[in-house]
Amino acid sequence: MTPKILGIVILGLPLLLVAWAALWRRHRPVFYFALALIVVALGYLAATGATDDIAQAVLGATSNSVSAPQPQN
Repeated sequence: MTPKILGIVILGLPLLLVAWAALWRRHRPVFYFALALIVVALGYLAATGATDDIAQAVLGATSNSVSAPQPQN
């Protein structure tokens, strides 16, 4: 899995579970609105690259980028 998907899962599942536990039985239309807000927020975070940073912070994953070669003296 890519860090972007992992970040979305790390953030999305707890938010969805809390919204479901608090709103599903009592206020179903409010739950659907909360679900839409969660989707928009996760989309924004994915577009800005924040989910990559969150996945790396939580899982300690290393970056896939290659560092520039260092000159030898």
